[in-house]
Amino acid sequence: MPLGAISWNLVWAHDISLMTGWYRDGLGLKVLSTTEQSAVFDTGPCILVLIGRHDNGPSGNPDRTGWERNQVLFTFKVDDMDAELAELAERGVEPIHVAPVVIDGMDAPRWRVAQLMDPEGNIVELCDEPVRWHPHIYA
Repeated sequence: MPLGAISWNLVWAHDISLMTGWYRDGLGLKVLSTTEQSAVFDTGPCILVLIGRHDNGPSGNPDRTGWERNQVLFTFKVDDMDAELAELAERGVEPIHVAPVVIDGMDAPRWRVAQLMDPEGNIVELCDEPVRWHPHIYA
């Protein structure tokens, strides 16, 4: 079962205003949404998200791995999370974390994500909902 398209790319930003201006004005990307802590851009079949929340992002220390290091995160859409995880396990790839995602202000999980760590400590996600853009996700 091949992975689906990349659903979204996420970049942690220390200065949301500066970064938003660069991607909007410098690259000419269309802004879908902004808050004090995020900016969401239309990039065609997937979205680009700048996020200023650092409680789940990188520390900036290159000696760290995973969530403590990543500046960029990309997420692949999967149709069947359980089947995909089983297939990956057969190839020796085990997730470091699988969890339902509950968006602030909503009662029930909307989907699940699984985080995988590549050999250099970067996090790659799988998601079983084809997230295009939702105004409450990155607020």
